[in-house]
Amino acid sequence: MIEIKLNTPEQLLNSFDPSPFHSRDLDDRAADYIIDSAEESDSGGPLLLVIELPGEQATRDLSMDLPVALHNSFGFRARQARLQLREQFRLGRLSLAIGLGVLGLCTLVIHLLELSVAQSTFAQMAEQGLFILGWVALWRPLEIFLYDWWPLARRIRLLERLSAATVEIRSR
Repeated sequence: MIEIKLNTPEQLLNSFDPSPFHSRDLDDRAADYIIDSAEESDSGGPLLLVIELPGEQATRDLSMDLPVALHNSFGFRARQARLQLREQFRLGRLSLAIGLGVLGLCTLVIHLLELSVAQSTFAQMAEQGLFILGWVALWRPLEIFLYDWWPLARRIRLLERLSAATVEIRSR
C-alpha cells in the first residue's frame, strides 16, 4: 500500500501540462515518490494507492478522476520505457554487427601478418594487440545483451503494475 496525503488533487498533476485531465501527466516529484515507494515495498503482488484528501477535496469530480489519470500516466510511462528498451536492443544489434566486423577484420589482418611477416617481436605484439582489439569491440554489445536491459525490464514491470494498481480516494 502506498499512501499519499494531499491538500488538493491538483498537487499530483503537472501544472505545465495543458492536456485534458485524463491524459495529463503526473507531477515529476509525485510520480517519483510513488515509483520509489512501490520499489521499496515491492512484493510482486498487486499495488494499492491510497490518496488522502481533506473532506471537501475528496468529493470533488477532479478527485474522483484521479484513478484514471494515475493509470493513464503510468501506462504512458510503461510504453515509453518499452520504447527505450526496444531502442537499447536496436543499439545492441548495431553494436554487435560493428563488433563482429571489427573482430573479423582484426582476425584477417592477424592472418595476413602471420603469412607475410617473419615472426618478429613487433609482429607478435601487433597480432596480440589486434586480437585484443577484436574482442574488446564486442564488449559493449555483450554488456547490452547480458546486463543493461535488466533494470529497464524491471522498471517496465513496475510501471505496468502501477498502471493497474487499485486507487482509493479517502477523506481525512
